[in-house]
Amino acid sequence: MLAALAGWTALGAQSDRETARRRFAIFVVDGLRPDAITPGITPTLARLRDEGVEYANSHSVFPTVTRLNAATLSTGTYPSRHGIVGNSMFVASVDVRTPFDTGDYRRLLALDATAGRVVTTETLGELLRRHGRTLVTVSSGSTGNGFLLNPEARHGAGVVIHGLFERGTTAAYPPAVSDAVLTRFGAPPPDPDDLGQMRWTDTVLRELVLPDLRPDVVIDWLGPLDSAQHADGVGSPAAISALREIDASIGHTLAVLASRGELAVTNVIVTSDHGFARHADGVDAVGALVAAGLKADRTSTDVIVASQSESLLVHVAGHDRARIAAIVGWLQRAPWADVIFTAGGRNGEGGVPGTFSFDVLQIAHPTRAPDVIVSLPWSDAPNAFGVPGSHTIASAATGPVAGGASGHGGLSPWVVRNTFIAAGPDFKRRARIDAPVSLADVAPTILQVFGLSTAVPGPAAGRGRVLRELLHDGPMPRATRRTIRTASGAYRAELDLSAIDGHEYVDAGRRLRPVDRP
Repeated sequence: MLAALAGWTALGAQSDRETARRRFAIFVVDGLRPDAITPGITPTLARLRDEGVEYANSHSVFPTVTRLNAATLSTGTYPSRHGIVGNSMFVASVDVRTPFDTGDYRRLLALDATAGRVVTTETLGELLRRHGRTLVTVSSGSTGNGFLLNPEARHGAGVVIHGLFERGTTAAYPPAVSDAVLTRFGAPPPDPDDLGQMRWTDTVLRELVLPDLRPDVVIDWLGPLDSAQHADGVGSPAAISALREIDASIGHTLAVLASRGELAVTNVIVTSDHGFARHADGVDAVGALVAAGLKADRTSTDVIVASQSESLLVHVAGHDRARIAAIVGWLQRAPWADVIFTAGGRNGEGGVPGTFSFDVLQIAHPTRAPDVIVSLPWSDAPNAFGVPGSHTIASAATGPVAGGASGHGGLSPWVVRNTFIAAGPDFKRRARIDAPVSLADVAPTILQVFGLSTAVPGPAAGRGRVLRELLHDGPMPRATRRTIRTASGAYRAELDLSAIDGHEYVDAGRRLRPVDRP
């Protein structure tokens, strides 16, 4: 397989026929930090990075959680358009009293049934179907994550495969593909055998999807690294073992493509949905809201908090502006609150003084956005394996967190920074690009290569960009960076931003404590 990668070097001018056969294989390694890729542990990924393109400034979309970024990948848009605003979401039509877990695809089916659509914009699967092309997605992450990669497959827009939708009964949409998968491969191992599920899923990919379905675009979401790092941390023996097997599985899939003579016309992208940081301290934010008199009790619906672990989405009944302002003022005095966002405002400032605007995050969805978002503090402190990055998390109790548990969801550069490497006939070779990128940019780039870039309807706001600098004959536009600040009373905070081609990306954010100020 590694020798086959060299075949990309020899690809010069392509015939129209070869261009028409172009395919994309996208591998999403859940939770992969770019600093975890090494020749010794991940030889396949290291070779792809060295032979192809590495983006040195790649971004998870904030809140830096899985299902939000899965929807961003599958639509080429930000939450302001696609409407998946977190791993935990509050939508009254699904549950009027409490947030629901988007990791359970059954709750997403409830969202679809009550709100009209799971994602509120056209998906890549739908766009490809309209132009005679196909998307097939497979996943060994959560069922919700797998579903969001191609939610409209239920209605004929390609294929979505996850062995645990209904174990032994529903492994895919449409039903004919589910029947074929279960007849040939049976059911995958039950939870929580993450590696077993990945082996089953990638077998289905290599033995059915690639030879029989022959999609124009395939997405393979690999979940075991995320589970290992949540439990034990980045760099732990469990994480390294999972990463070795993931790398081998991707290598096996690329070898199958090479053996079929298809690797030479396949553009490969390896990416991740977020980074990771150690859980250092916990804070009982809901209890603190109740104690401050800003929420009636833990189960009341006057204020509902959807936790993203390292950040919080706060929904206020009736969008009461006075209550929102009171909560923001209280957060600005709370030592455990970090960067705060609210709706409205302009030029980056939120509607409440001392906050940033939802527009900076591109999360101002008309029906699903919260009223307040607050990230929790972070530091560069390392974990037990010497890997930097620690974070405060929302918890049932306030105080230090013991053990190696780790996560994501915040504004630390250790969780914002994700992996993005690419290799293929349409991409530059042996290049390191400093331009910013996110998962929102994948779908527009696919459409550009397929000659379908004009197929996307509506204005550009809230959409990703075409990665022109990635393409082998593309220009290298100039990227810029800036820091914006906000203040109210003694409270100060700042956001680091990268920009290119009129698109802006959030690099990191922090509250400026007295020790941080000049």
